[in-house]
Amino acid sequence: MTELKKKLIHKLKNKFRLVIINDETFEEKFSYSLSPMNVFIGFSSFLVFFAAIIIMLIVFTPVREFIPGYTDSSVKRDVSKLVFQTDSLEKALYEKDAYYRNILNLLTDRTDNRDTVILEVSAGKK
Repeated sequence: MTELKKKLIHKLKNKFRLVIINDETFEEKFSYSLSPMNVFIGFSSFLVFFAAIIIMLIVFTPVREFIPGYTDSSVKRDVSKLVFQTDSLEKALYEKDAYYRNILNLLTDRTDNRDTVILEVSAGKK
């Protein structure tokens, strides 16, 4: 096992030369000595840097609002406020409905209060 690791490390440290040559004049334009380890580290560093730039772009700009499931805090606050108002309006509607039923029962001389009690209980639950 250790021999395999030593061979792998030796292969990763072997130097190769990258040469860019003008095809017409055979003039050497660029030359650089590389090893597979350097290429791997450079490519990995580029990916990490690129990922960090994209993450910073998403976190610190309004682009994050286009991601599904990620909303602005003001939107969450507005939704909770609207839910509270909706609950209040539903409760008021049930109370007014019970009031009108009571008035209707008084005008028609009904003494059955069962409907009123059910409406008041359901209004109390909300």
